Amino acid sequence: MAICIFEQNTELPIRRHFESIQSPFYGGLADSNLVFRTTSTIYNYDYVWDFIFHQNGVLNVRVHASGYIISDFYFGDAEDYGNRVQEKVLGPIHTHNIHFKVDLDIGGVENTLVGNDMAFETIKAPWSPEDKIHRMKIVREILDTENKAAFHLHDDMPRYLYFSSNCTNKWGHDQGYRIQIVSFSGDHLLESDPMEPGLSWGRYKLAVTKRKENESFSTTAYNQVDPWNPPHFLFKEKKEQTW
Repeated sequence: MAICIFEQNTELPIRRHFESIQSPFYGGLADSNLVFRTTSTIYNYDYVWDFIFHQNGVLNVRVHASGYIISDFYFGDAEDYGNRVQEKVLGPIHTHNIHFKVDLDIGGVENTLVGNDMAFETIKAPWSPEDKIHRMKIVREILDTENKAAFHLHDDMPRYLYFSSNCTNKWGHDQGYRIQIVSFSGDHLLESDPMEPGLSWGRYKLAVTKRKENESFSTTAYNQVDPWNPPHFLFKEKKEQTW
């Protein structure tokens, strides 16, 4: 396996501003990032893995699929299960499920998962006391158990979710990293399927757990041997473990 490291211009500014109301002013900074790229080949597919480090501290992880499509014989009602791509060849529907397990320690190991959402409160309009307006406000929630921090595929998530340290900046705000889930696949299997426990990690868009030495991974390759009785099962028990 080889790793390619290169700098990349995103063709977007990390910041810019133009001012012409009082005195002409312009300032800006182009966004370039450092990319660690590698590839892996699994059967007919090739995956390109990018770990992208931005100047503003953002870390972006993305995967691109390439290679050749999986195929099957074209038969009677085959188009209920995919698309015809050749005379006797079907491209069957299937999913690609990829997950990452990240061990985050921000300013130490005393970290907290925090959800910030938006709500509206009704107040009197300052300029017209007989009328009312709706004002946005921030609603903060500390997700202090593993159950609260496990989000199934179709669950609502807080608008902003961040992993917070117990260190604050000079304004008293907790320092941390926002966790942003950009995309995820659909249902991997019905949870009633007897094979589903072998892919239990696929139930979640995000699952945050407390670090344990016997849970270094969220799955194992051995699960595919016996998915009905997997040796590694994420969230085997209901967990009310606090941070």
